[in-house]
Amino acid sequence: MKYKYENIILKFIKYAPFLFSFSIFIIISIFLYMDYKNNFKKEKKEIEEKYIQQKKEQLKSDIQKINNYIFKIQEEMEEELKAQLKNRVYEAYNIANRIYLENKTKPKNEIIKMIKDALVDIKFLEGRGYFYIYTFDYKCILLPVARHLEGTNFYNFKEGKGNYLTRQIVSQVKEEKEGFLKWWYHKPSDMTNQYKKIGFNKHFEPFDWFIGTGEYFIDYENTVKQKVLNYIKKQQYKNEYIFVLDTKGNYLYHPTKEYIQKNAKEIKNISTKSLQYIIDTSLNKKSGYITYTQNKRFDNQKNKTKTTYFEIITNWDWIIGKGFYEDEVNKIIKERKNILDKQFDHYLKNIILIFLFSTIFILLISIFISKTLENVFKKYKKSINEYIKEHSKQQEYLAQQSKLASMGEMLGNIAHQWRQPLSLISTVSTGLKFKKEFYSLTDEELEEGLDNINHTAQYLSKTINDFSDFYKNNKEISIFSSKEIINKTLELINIVLKNRNIKVIKEVEEFNFNTIKNELIQVLINILNNAKDAFSNNNTKDKIILIEIKKDNHMAIIKIKDNAGGIKEKIINRIFEPYFTTKHQSQGTGIGLYMSEQIIVRSMKGEIKAYNENFLYKQQKYFGAVFEIIIPISLIKE
Repeated sequence: MKYKYENIILKFIKYAPFLFSFSIFIIISIFLYMDYKNNFKKEKKEIEEKYIQQKKEQLKSDIQKINNYIFKIQEEMEEELKAQLKNRVYEAYNIANRIYLENKTKPKNEIIKMIKDALVDIKFLEGRGYFYIYTFDYKCILLPVARHLEGTNFYNFKEGKGNYLTRQIVSQVKEEKEGFLKWWYHKPSDMTNQYKKIGFNKHFEPFDWFIGTGEYFIDYENTVKQKVLNYIKKQQYKNEYIFVLDTKGNYLYHPTKEYIQKNAKEIKNISTKSLQYIIDTSLNKKSGYITYTQNKRFDNQKNKTKTTYFEIITNWDWIIGKGFYEDEVNKIIKERKNILDKQFDHYLKNIILIFLFSTIFILLISIFISKTLENVFKKYKKSINEYIKEHSKQQEYLAQQSKLASMGEMLGNIAHQWRQPLSLISTVSTGLKFKKEFYSLTDEELEEGLDNINHTAQYLSKTINDFSDFYKNNKEISIFSSKEIINKTLELINIVLKNRNIKVIKEVEEFNFNTIKNELIQVLINILNNAKDAFSNNNTKDKIILIEIKKDNHMAIIKIKDNAGGIKEKIINRIFEPYFTTKHQSQGTGIGLYMSEQIIVRSMKGEIKAYNENFLYKQQKYFGAVFEIIIPISLIKE
C-alpha cells in the first residue's frame, strides 16, 4: 500500500533537520564573525588610550613608591640619629670605665689623662661626631673641637635659645642617669644662624662626670638625603629615569651626572615654561602630569615628546618626577596592534575550520537520525500492510489509517523537537572549539560541554524511541500511572501546542491504570489535536487546555476541556460518525474521533462523550468543548 504523502515525509525526515541546523550555524557564524571583527576594531581603537593611561598610572605608582620610602625615612630619621648617638656614648662610657677599672690604683689625674687620650681622637658621623666630658661642677674635662676650653667652668653657658645648657644636662643626668636633650647652637661654618642639635649624655659614676655627644640635625638630614638619592639612583629603568629637582629648579639627581647641582634653566634640556609649570604645580597642587618636548635627552637624542608625573616632598622642597617618551610608547602600541591583526587572521582560519567540521558533524547526526526515523516509518508501514493483508478487518484498518493520517503532523512535531537540541549541540561544540583555540578552555567547562552534548543526544534518542513505541501495533494490556499516560501523550504533541501558544493545565489524581496504553494515548492525541484545530478558527487570546483525571470507584474519568468557543450544536451529535469532518479534505479525514470512540467503547469497555460547558480556572470564567472519557481502571481481556 502506497501512502499518499510517503515521499514528502521521507524527504522531510532526511533533509529538514540538516537544512535547519545548517542555516542556524551559518547565522551564528556570521554573527560571531561580525561581533569579533567589531571587537577587534574597538580594541585597536582603545588600546592606545588604555596603554597611555596604564603608563601614566605606572609612573604615578613608581613615584609614590619613592615618596613612601622617603616619608618612612623622614619619620624614622630622628629616632635613628638618637640610636646612633646613644650607641656612641655607650661606647665611650665602656672605654672610660674599662680604663678606670684596669687602673684605679693609679693616681686620679693619670687615669683622667688616659681616658681623654683614648676618646679625644674618636670621630664618627662622617667626621662630625666627637665626645665631650663635663663634671657635675660644670667643669669641662674634654672638648676635642676646642681643647683650649678644657678646665673652664660652663655653669653660665647658654645655648642659642638662651637656656643654660650645662645646668640642664647636669640636672637630667643626676635624676635620670642618662638622657636626650635638644638645643640650638650656631655651626663653626655659620656663626650667624642657630641650628637644632640633638645630644645624648650618660653619668660616669667613678668621677661624677657626664659623657656625651651631639649632632646638628641638618647635618644628619643631609646625610640621609644623600642616602635617598643613592637609593633613587638604583631605581632607574631603560629610557625611563627618575629625576629630582629642588623648588628653584636645581637638579639634585639626574642620570646625566653633569646636570647635578645645576639649574635646569641653564642646561636648557626642558623649556623654561615647562619647568615653571612643574615648580608651580608642585607648590600649589603637590603633584601633576605634564606633556612637553624635551630639547635634549640624557642620551643626546633631541626634541622628544615626553609625559612626566611629578610630586613634591614638602619637608625637603624636593620635586621627584618620572616620564615616558611618546615614540617609544607608539612603537609598543604598534606592536600590540600587529599582534591583534595576527590574532584576527588566526581567528578567521579557525572559524572556517570549525564551520567545516561542524557542518560534517551536523550532517552525520542528521543522516543518522533521518535514517533511523526512515527505518521506523518503513517498518511501521510494512506492519500496517501486513496487518491489513492478514486480517482484512475494517475497524483495525481504520485505526491504523487514523494513526497514519496523523503521522505527517506528528513528524512535524518531532522535527520541532529536534531543532533546539541540534542547535544546542552545534552551539556547545562550537563554543568548546573557540575556547580551546584561545587557550581559555578549562576542564570544568569541557566536562560541562560534553555532558550537555551527551544529555542532548540522549534526549534525541528518547524522542525517537517515544515515536517508535507509539506507532508499534501493541494491543497488550499493561500497568501504568495516570500521570505517566498524560506525560507520555504530551511528549508527543506538546511542542506543537507550545508553537500555537496553547497552555496545557494538568489536574491529575495519581493512580494506576491496567489497560491498552498505546490506544489510550492515540485517543488523547486525537482529542488534543481537535482542540488545537479549534483554536485555529477563532481569535482566542489566552488559549487553555485543561486535562482532569480522577478516580471514581473502579472507573477512571478523564476530561479534556478547552476555551475555543465550543462545538456548534447542529453538529455536536455527529462528531463521532466515520468520515465526518468540518475541516477541508486536505486537513482531515474524519476518522480520528470515530476511531477514538471505537477504541474507548470496544477495546476498553468504556464510554466517550462531548459537550459544551462553562468552567472556572483561577477565578476566571471560560467556555468551550469538553471531551469526557470514562473507562475501567482495570481492563480484563476477554
